Amino acid sequence: MQTDRPAANRLTVEHVLNLVPATSFLLTSAFGELRSGVIVRCVQQVAMHPPMLLVAMEKGQPLSPIIRDSRNFAICVLAKDDRVTTKIFATSPDQGIDAFLTIPNLVVPGGSPVPLRALGYIACELVRHLDIEADYEVYIGMVHHAGLVEQPKLKSPRSGVVRSHLNARKRNLKTTATSPKPSGPIRQRDTSKSRRPSGR
Repeated sequence: MQTDRPAANRLTVEHVLNLVPATSFLLTSAFGELRSGVIVRCVQQVAMHPPMLLVAMEKGQPLSPIIRDSRNFAICVLAKDDRVTTKIFATSPDQGIDAFLTIPNLVVPGGSPVPLRALGYIACELVRHLDIEADYEVYIGMVHHAGLVEQPKLKSPRSGVVRSHLNARKRNLKTTATSPKPSGPIRQRDTSKSRRPSGR
């Protein structure tokens, strides 16, 4: 550290730090046959011209050497209810394990993978890596490409079955309502007297 002043205890300032906007993003990168990603929460614009982003990632992630070697990364914007992607990349997969094989994805300029479940992406070229004396390391990237991911409209495979079932039920109710009723009263069988067994 460049100062002798001690840092504040996070517990004493957390109620104010939580006022800083933060949400979940997926940080991804690829180099050669290696590709990986991890959920991050510390993402911020740091320059307008040219546009640049800052992202902080916990140290020791297998994704770190991939970003270092490729000098490219992508920030994927996730939907708030996307539990699938959040669960898969809650921690960066071990080196050599390709978690993107389990989900549909596309490759953006720079080579980084982006899940099709993402709302959008920002593809960056690494311009600065800061190894600060803390539990996180910082990457600053120049934005080269950005775009929205078109969300396919999936039709429920059971929707046709349910619709056919409802139509058949309506036809059945209509037929029952218009069927003729018996003209005379129906005689009920008297079962009050039990049948006596025949004697031998």
